[in-house]
Amino acid sequence: MPSAPWSTIQLAEFLEVFEVIEMLDADKMTRIAIDRVAAALDAEVVALLKEDSVVRCLGFQPDSLPVKLLRTAASVRFSEVDAPGIGPAHSVSAAVSAAGCRLVVMRAADPFDKEEEMLIRSMAKALGLAMTATDRLTESRELAERLSERQYLGDRLSLIQQSISHRAPLQEVMDSITQGGAELLGVDVVGLRIVGLGERSGPIASLAGFQGDGLEAFRDIPLHQGFSGRAFLEGELVSTHDFSAEFEQVGLVPQIGIEAAMAAPVQHDGRIVGILNVASRVSGRQFTPAEQEVLLRLADHASLAVTDAEAVHVLRDSLEGERFKAGHDALTALPNRSSVLEMIEYELRGATSMTPLCVLYVDVDRFKLLNDMHGHFFGDLVLVEVANRLRSTVREEDLVGRLAGDEFVVVAPGISGQAAEALAERIVQTMSEPLLIQGRSTQVTLSVGVAESLPSLTSESLLSNADVAMYRAKTNGRDSVVRYDTQMREEMFQRADLEHEITLGLKAGEFVPFFQPSVDLATERIDSLEALVRWNHPTRGELSPAAFLELAEETGLIIELDKQVLDEACRRLAGWTQTNPELTLSVNLSVRHFANTDIVDFVAATLAKHRLHGSRLWLEITESMVMANNAMTLDILRSLRSLGVRFMVDDFGTGYSSLVYLKRYPIDALKVDREFVDGLGVDLEDEAIVTAIIRLAEALGHEVIAEGVETEVQKNWLLEAGCLQAQGFLFSKPLSGDDLDLVLLSSTGMDSGLI
Repeated sequence: MPSAPWSTIQLAEFLEVFEVIEMLDADKMTRIAIDRVAAALDAEVVALLKEDSVVRCLGFQPDSLPVKLLRTAASVRFSEVDAPGIGPAHSVSAAVSAAGCRLVVMRAADPFDKEEEMLIRSMAKALGLAMTATDRLTESRELAERLSERQYLGDRLSLIQQSISHRAPLQEVMDSITQGGAELLGVDVVGLRIVGLGERSGPIASLAGFQGDGLEAFRDIPLHQGFSGRAFLEGELVSTHDFSAEFEQVGLVPQIGIEAAMAAPVQHDGRIVGILNVASRVSGRQFTPAEQEVLLRLADHASLAVTDAEAVHVLRDSLEGERFKAGHDALTALPNRSSVLEMIEYELRGATSMTPLCVLYVDVDRFKLLNDMHGHFFGDLVLVEVANRLRSTVREEDLVGRLAGDEFVVVAPGISGQAAEALAERIVQTMSEPLLIQGRSTQVTLSVGVAESLPSLTSESLLSNADVAMYRAKTNGRDSVVRYDTQMREEMFQRADLEHEITLGLKAGEFVPFFQPSVDLATERIDSLEALVRWNHPTRGELSPAAFLELAEETGLIIELDKQVLDEACRRLAGWTQTNPELTLSVNLSVRHFANTDIVDFVAATLAKHRLHGSRLWLEITESMVMANNAMTLDILRSLRSLGVRFMVDDFGTGYSSLVYLKRYPIDALKVDREFVDGLGVDLEDEAIVTAIIRLAEALGHEVIAEGVETEVQKNWLLEAGCLQAQGFLFSKPLSGDDLDLVLLSSTGMDSGLI
């Protein structure tokens, strides 16, 4: 998309003055605005005149202002002047909208071109709108001060005024006005209707004090009808203490039972666009002049809110609308990649060794899995909440953007690498509280990479460095922060090479199962086998899962890898069936399989292909997998159970889990993690935990298997505690299929010497 015109960019930056400066500080606002005009146009003189007075001037000393020269320049649109201390200069003046002022800009260099003249007029118009709004806000503030003896009134008006200054939604401002009117005036019902603002806003209605479903009916009453119609037609406040006798019972009036009422018009741009009504059920109540003044002030605030909202809409629609859409992400409203790169490029121009620029690359861990398991709409809600937490965590001067998918960025100017790491740690910590998405508590973690600017870096290369550091954070276990160094890029290339090699290895059938026996502790005979993957790498030899499994999981290659291991392991099991008909097989499954139902069809086809009954197969799943509490996960487990397949929870007791899943899911066995088995015979706490797991399994009718058994002491302790199955190096290391052939097909079995 082509870049925005120079004048549009300058005007957008000029408008930022009114976004960041408190609207009640008119002096500061005009001073900074005039400074911005001078900077944008390389002008030596910028002056703001009201009638014959110079309100503010940049370029001349206050005690030597050439007032006559400035008045003359303000009286015409274009002129050539001889400015004191400057010499011959070109002058342009423009009306400052409804503020009754004129803006004068002088420059000694080249004459102003058409685009610059248009920019000056646009800046003058924007300044006029801001000054008008400031004047209105100032009047409201002065009123609140005059009514200081009524502190509550002042507080309420201040809250309304603040919501207007902070650009709260118009409906929210109107609701605060009606609520304030009800409390300040002690009336039963307050209603406010705004119409005639065009398709952008539509009718706006707010009711306070009315008990019932009447808002829609109230919104649809024409402004010129009934009691409100008199205020609409006369354009001023009307009041009555005998409502039922004087006015037709229209709309909601019969339901409310009005006895006394007031109505005041709400205006915008010289037109009446709304009516503010108050009503009392107290017979004979007469509203005092002070109460009428309160209603008028509330109506003024409503008028001010409408005017301000419309001005913001017009300016943003005409000057920023398309630019905003082009430069921002539609889902989160954060700046998109192109805007982020522009900001980095801009900040790099001002970055030094004393005021460096840091970029934080933020990635949501395992987001694809979250998307697959809960749906894309759920994932979108997660991204919106992550964006909100990022915005609330960073400094005011930082920029938060969304690059793509689950990737965010924070541009942090004027901050050292060490301070940026501290900021990144706060960002990670802000996700420690689970997200509540559609009533579901969802734990999300972030990986953050930090990169610091160097003189040789471009915006793309700085962002790339932060990206590389983020990937290192992921390889470090996620939920962490890593600062970039040059060695990381080489490691990233190595990971890319490894991913490519895994892909080729899957095509070449280089991944094979090894088998670690589980034994009956009483007889030490093999009763089951666990399939563990090994990679017969063409140049590096046999590789354990530690060399490749995490990357396969991260990239999704684990799905094909698991399927190949399951198929080959079942083929081997079928070959051992004749001599070992009761032998069973357990296979580990990645959580990624539970994002779609394809795994059910694959398991069924594999069992049929190798003529195996489902009861011969155990699938090992993790606590985190079942803790997802996902309907699809439960459906998949039940479908697999219908095939006869049984389920074992691997590494039981090491995850963040709830025991509820033991009754919710079709679990058949618990596997005691080696972390607890290591301490048997020497650590009373480990012994207590393992005893509890064994008793829990017995009570639920589940089998229990201990893994990592390496000593006779551990074996004997397990036997005495009632654990009947175990695996570990005491009995056998993992064996290849060919080596296991020699064991299972021999008559001596466990006495073969290989185990």
